[in-house]
Amino acid sequence: VTLIQYVDDLLLAGQNQDDVRNESIKLLNFLSMQGLKVSKSKLQFTEEEVRYLGHWITKGCKKLDPERVKGILSLGAPKSKRQVRQIL
Repeated sequence: VTLIQYVDDLLLAGQNQDDVRNESIKLLNFLSMQGLKVSKSKLQFTEEEVRYLGHWITKGCKKLDPERVKGILSLGAPKSKRQVRQIL
């Protein structure tokens, strides 16, 4: 089981769902003992596909969240250098 952390976002991943579930429980218990709280609304517990840092991750595949793609496509093509800078 692998733990990936970016600031306060945590992701546990592994080949076996039982192992991931057991390690997730250990991690949640550890965080609780340290006085840290986990948002139940953000918790994705042993899912096949998860949203993490604006990406959908599933079995070795990573893709952009469709909502983010929709937002980018709705901007339209920039017509000036200033508009390019605003997008970036």
